[in-house]
Amino acid sequence: MKEMNTSSLFNDHYQEIINWEMLSLVNNTVLCTLIGLMGLVANVINMLVFVRQGLNTSMNISFFSMAISDIVRILSVEWANICFNPYIEKLQVSIMFDYLFYVTGGWAVICACRITLHISLYITVERCLCIVFPLTIRKVITITRTKIVIVLIYFANVLTLIPEYMTVYLAWVYDAKTNATVLSVGVRDYGVRTKGITFMLHVVLIVIGLFCIIVMTTVLVLQLRRQRKWRMKNSSNSFSKTSLTSRDRKAAALVIAVATAVAVCYIPIVSLSLVTVFVPDFYIGGKYFLYFKESWALAFLSGIINSSSNIIIYYHMSSKFKETFLKLFGRKVVNMK
Repeated sequence: MKEMNTSSLFNDHYQEIINWEMLSLVNNTVLCTLIGLMGLVANVINMLVFVRQGLNTSMNISFFSMAISDIVRILSVEWANICFNPYIEKLQVSIMFDYLFYVTGGWAVICACRITLHISLYITVERCLCIVFPLTIRKVITITRTKIVIVLIYFANVLTLIPEYMTVYLAWVYDAKTNATVLSVGVRDYGVRTKGITFMLHVVLIVIGLFCIIVMTTVLVLQLRRQRKWRMKNSSNSFSKTSLTSRDRKAAALVIAVATAVAVCYIPIVSLSLVTVFVPDFYIGGKYFLYFKESWALAFLSGIINSSSNIIIYYHMSSKFKETFLKLFGRKVVNMK
């Protein structure tokens, strides 16, 4: 009887592993890889379009910078798709691919995610201020200041990785399971003092960023509604004012669409980050590592969709982007105005 129970448990465990491997194969190797490759092409096109338009507006600079961080994120996730491929993991090589990705790509994905989130937040705040203070804010938010803010966003997020890379590094270590020396993660002696700092900084920055972008997007929507009511009452006889407000309204609608897409796609990433804080074994090398790996693979998929879909939002909501896009590929522009 005991042998039958043991055999049944073994079969259930083996079936669970097979199911996870199939999920990993479909999610990582097929969906995530294909969407990521399309996203790389899309973001390169985005950059070309914004360069052709001219990096002489705050929004163009911000969207161009966001495309760079999205490319970094997509490339890192594509590397994850290789490392997490169940067939790659079964190769008889002296490499622990999970730990290899953790050091060489895991934190790059997280850092790029935060950079995209914070740039989106900056764009949303800027649009809110443009709607609330249309006459004065253009003097405050200049091209130079926008460039400085973008550089600071990149620098601050990269800076948070220092404690982690002071702690861990790639090293050849002895693996008792395989009785061999494998390429894995080494920990420096003073790693205890810096362990977890980078991850806690990540959780704080991404949770605050998501909360702020939701709040500012809501504020922007309410301000647009208020401006629309005011315009209907007070500016019906002023064509020039109506035209200017219309351009601002379209720009704000574009920002709302981008910020909403970011907020929705970042919910899985933020949720998993919080789970890792409250469930210590939900981590690399922990008791729930299998669930950790596959859950983050799904979160990476949502991030890849976000990084790859911006071109669709730009094309359908910005006539200027659409016009430049068509010209870039030698297409005639008809009735774009």
